[in-house]
Amino acid sequence: MYKVPDFLPGRDEMFRILEDNIKPVTRTETIRVADSLGRVCAVDVLAKNTLPNKPTSACDGVSVRYEDFFEGMPDTLSWVEGKDYCFSNTGVAIKDAFDTVIPIEKVEFDEKGEISFLSAPKNSGDRVGVVGGQTKAGELIAHQGEIINASLIGILLTSGITNIKVLAKPKVAFIPTGDELVPAGYDTPLGKNVESNSLMLKAHINECGGEAILYPIIPDVMEKLTEAISSAIEVADLVLICAGSSKGNKDFTIELLESVGNVLVYELGHGPGKHCSLAYAGNTPIIGLPGPPMGADLTAGLYVKNAMHLMQMQPVQSPYAIEAELTEDVNGIAFDFIRQMKVVVKDGRYLAQPIANQGMTRAEFYHQTNGYLYIEKEAVIKAGTKISVEMRYPKEYVEEA
Repeated sequence: MYKVPDFLPGRDEMFRILEDNIKPVTRTETIRVADSLGRVCAVDVLAKNTLPNKPTSACDGVSVRYEDFFEGMPDTLSWVEGKDYCFSNTGVAIKDAFDTVIPIEKVEFDEKGEISFLSAPKNSGDRVGVVGGQTKAGELIAHQGEIINASLIGILLTSGITNIKVLAKPKVAFIPTGDELVPAGYDTPLGKNVESNSLMLKAHINECGGEAILYPIIPDVMEKLTEAISSAIEVADLVLICAGSSKGNKDFTIELLESVGNVLVYELGHGPGKHCSLAYAGNTPIIGLPGPPMGADLTAGLYVKNAMHLMQMQPVQSPYAIEAELTEDVNGIAFDFIRQMKVVVKDGRYLAQPIANQGMTRAEFYHQTNGYLYIEKEAVIKAGTKISVEMRYPKEYVEEA
């Protein structure tokens, strides 16, 4: 029989619970730097190369000896290329006989090809790149826990690193449950529903750099559920199980989680997705997600993705938010609630309109919504109040009213 838990964490408290309990994966692998975009450094990385390994020209110009300019502008009528000066191109090593570069814009040649300068260099070494100016052997170039981006790939390769040790991709198993479900892509018999959460969650997992392990739909039979979750615990770093955590006569998830491990969170203190749970079987975290796709999507975006961030040495990431003016009163309910909003721009101001989903299809509701407002229980927020709206996409995409 369903019993309301004594502990119902709100969103921020749930984030703290994840931070306290989710640990980074310990498996690593060595891959090519060329294939490392988006992966996480498993160890500090030190440069092998010192570059440039000779002084180089910092601009297109002419390399000279600074000593020839000690007494001011020299007489260059008798200067010979290769002996008294040499053309130097950006990034190219200058010849040993020279130590300074004059930009080509400050160089002139007369009709006989004789060189002259519009200005003299101020210091020895002007416009010359020093040895080790780009990278030095032994310097720290990538930190443990750092996400490898395009810029870092260039730095690594310049520094002589062609292979790199990274954290293994977290393996995330998902178990869909329910007698009423059929796989996506098949005819849907009367009284049945399409199981879409698997591929939606796989997209979330892939987006966070994980590897999804998708189970077939498991019927609402305790023995079958136990067999599936026991299997998932053996192969995955994180297990997700969907549905079966509410109040129905075949909602076995909580009982199942209690039988295989320790339940930390039985239910959330906010909706949608209130029936989301967190348990541990040994060292493996298990997140129970609500069955309805909108609730599963929202809680996966908040908790599954942040659990995966923590597993890859990254911090919990709060939603991107902008300030907007509320267009009508909003009244809280008996528990915290994440209200869908539509934000528009009018006269340079962001306005936030609450969206009610009554009478809308899931697709209509999705396209009407571009932000969310977290409302604490029983709160009353008046129209005209400046609120923080958590956006689905950058503010540059917000449309004019």
